[in-house]
Amino acid sequence: MNTKPSGKTTEKHVEKHVERPVEKKVESAEKILDTTRQAVPFNTGNIPGPKMARAVMPAVPGKMLAKAKRPLLIVGSEIDDEDVLSRVVTLGKTGIQIASVGDSYKYLGDKGLDAHYANMHALASYLCDPQWPGLDGKGGYDLVVFFGITYYYASQAISALKNFSNIKVISIDKYYHPNADMSFGNLKKDVFIAALDEVIAQLPKK
Repeated sequence: MNTKPSGKTTEKHVEKHVERPVEKKVESAEKILDTTRQAVPFNTGNIPGPKMARAVMPAVPGKMLAKAKRPLLIVGSEIDDEDVLSRVVTLGKTGIQIASVGDSYKYLGDKGLDAHYANMHALASYLCDPQWPGLDGKGGYDLVVFFGITYYYASQAISALKNFSNIKVISIDKYYHPNADMSFGNLKKDVFIAALDEVIAQLPKK
């Protein structure tokens, strides 16, 4: 007996396995700028005693500069770096008076800023005198901010202000200065530059 084909073809449904692309995880949270890490003296022997600088985030000195009545920014020879120098100029353009120690005045003298040349040791001595009229003769200062100065040079000046003046002292340098009231920790250059930008962001624009 012959079996005739029915003419109908039975199709088998084969599911193809389609590989889906693996979704990469995207970090939504921005990297936090932390300037409080490595808050140990840059020179290991620079331990001034039980009272040492409080490590702070960049917004703190920025807001203090904005609120100060007579702030003074002291910068030194390490502002010869192009990235650092541009931040000094930006800070100066907000109206903050600048004391240029070492050879730093040659970088700032032609920038149209309120910048004055000063010897660091003499300046520290003057700042300890409550009767000193300031670099411009308009009175003393209520806040002094350091950065861009050779570490051991700045350290001695900050120590003098800590022990012989009532002026609030902040270091926004890339080194931790234990004699200051507040300081950044020891920072890599990219973090240091970003921290300066954050300080500047807190200041009123003129």
